[in-house]
Amino acid sequence: MYRDKTHNPDSRTLEADHSKARSIHGTSHLADRLLHSKCNRERGDGSRDHQRPALTGKQTQTSSNDRTKWCRLDW
Repeated sequence: MYRDKTHNPDSRTLEADHSKARSIHGTSHLADRLLHSKCNRERGDGSRDHQRPALTGKQTQTSSNDRTKWCRLDW
């Protein structure tokens, strides 16, 4: 993750995110981390976080050593 958006896989700036979404009773009004824009938008309320490739150890459909393939989700 880079401050310079041109180095990020989605070519966008990083976005603030809440680890427990306010839509599912998260109480914090302040974001507690940064995510790639694409990851943040695909994450939604976080109800499928347990399916993230970083946790399951399985890459998405494309097999490659490219780390961005591990960050992108099939949903």
